[in-house]
Amino acid sequence: MTILWIVGIGALMYFMMIRPQRKQQKAKTAMMGSLKKGDRVLTVGGIYGIVRAVKDDKVTLEIASEVYVQFSKTAIGSILRSNEAKASAPEPETITDDSAEDADYVIEQDEE
Repeated sequence: MTILWIVGIGALMYFMMIRPQRKQQKAKTAMMGSLKKGDRVLTVGGIYGIVRAVKDDKVTLEIASEVYVQFSKTAIGSILRSNEAKASAPEPETITDDSAEDADYVIEQDEE
């Protein structure tokens, strides 16, 4: 009878703890394997970025305009939006330093 309880608790532990953890690990491994250039991602540290390069176990993210940071693939928490979804979304209009002269507004600064 004692052996039956031990086997029952072992089976319960497998189905409640071990099996879901393995399933989650397989999903994360598949997600890391499907990373490609142009994907929008969120790191486990909470940094949003766009994948610019994938090499072996490293990923280069662009976290701001021309600011590149390298992360381990395991630091990627989730893929938010892929390159295909981005292509259908309109690109936001940005003003660069070169076109700031043509702007209809002027930013005033305090003079000392």
